[in-house]
Amino acid sequence: MGCIFGYDCVICISILWETFNSSYKQGKSLNKTYVYPEFVLDFQTVIKEREELLHQYKHDLQLTGVERRSNLSLQEFWDLYDAKWPVIVTDVVSTWPARSWTTEFFNITYGNEQVAMKAVKGTLADAQGFSLPLHRFITHINTSTPTYWTYLEDELFIITRPELYQQILPSIYTEEDFFKLFPKDIRPWDCMLLWGTAHSRSSLHIDPYNWTGTNAVIKGTKKWKLFPPGQDHLLYVYPEAMCGFPLECHKYNSPIDTFAPDQKQYPLYNLAPYIEVEQKAGEMLIIPTGWFHQAYNTEETLAVSGQVMNRNNYRYVFKEILKAGNLQQRRLPDGFHNLLPPDQVKIFMTLLPKKLLKKGKKWTQDYLNSIQKIAMARKSTE
Repeated sequence: MGCIFGYDCVICISILWETFNSSYKQGKSLNKTYVYPEFVLDFQTVIKEREELLHQYKHDLQLTGVERRSNLSLQEFWDLYDAKWPVIVTDVVSTWPARSWTTEFFNITYGNEQVAMKAVKGTLADAQGFSLPLHRFITHINTSTPTYWTYLEDELFIITRPELYQQILPSIYTEEDFFKLFPKDIRPWDCMLLWGTAHSRSSLHIDPYNWTGTNAVIKGTKKWKLFPPGQDHLLYVYPEAMCGFPLECHKYNSPIDTFAPDQKQYPLYNLAPYIEVEQKAGEMLIIPTGWFHQAYNTEETLAVSGQVMNRNNYRYVFKEILKAGNLQQRRLPDGFHNLLPPDQVKIFMTLLPKKLLKKGKKWTQDYLNSIQKIAMARKSTE
């Protein structure tokens, strides 16, 4: 396995940078890397700035990889964590009405509703996607093994049900979100329902558009492995994969299951440093831009994930949108980068081709229609 960060930040980054330099040539030819050089250099810069700010805040260098914080001011969050280092916030989810959600509540209220899920019989590579009534998933929620498990991963279930969506309250750490400035038809859905049996897990990936990710556990426990930027050449990232969203972006997924890695098939993975942390019910993990991560549910776990585009990561989101060919960089007006971040986002959106917006509207409607057709077809056979 890769080494687990258990040192202060200076030592951690020194180890990462040494590993990056010594192993880059070994992995570079395997696939096209996500991390362009300026991003890696940017990461080193922000980490150095973070070290200086830690002293200003008179805050001890963290020794456990990911800190748990409460009463964290917004300015300190921006300075020490956002787009820099993961953090678990312990006093946000506790205020949500959603904390009262139970299996019985979902089964009685939404048991016949369709949900998107994946099932595994074997390894993570054997995962298959399904759309089934929620009660079918709940029936098997306590039946799982390391090689037989199910995971509900539905981007639309909550946001298409206002009575649920309003129970996920905003926080000061996610209030500034420039995705709200995107046209609705290409705006990423921001409240994904995640409900897994014991042993269920995500893939190892970087989030789309390189946004800042949030994951709030309502009940259960998750284990995480988080990889600082600059290591995709060690993680065998699928080359040229695309996300398939209306506003296209590259997809950065790895075939490696870090909780059961095949070290013979993926030997360079052994060189990749990572942070490991356990997240409990009532806690929110905030994952910085550019970090590969994988979640593992150690027991039945219900969670909600979201994303943020803000002052600290919007440049990287822009780069992803440009890199996918949605817009030519030459179309950006003179002085564009001297504007305030939200003004840059507004102008950026006005420059997107109209056909892309029409595509987004059709894509969303087709997706919703396909779910409805599946539900109607299943009801007709019952």
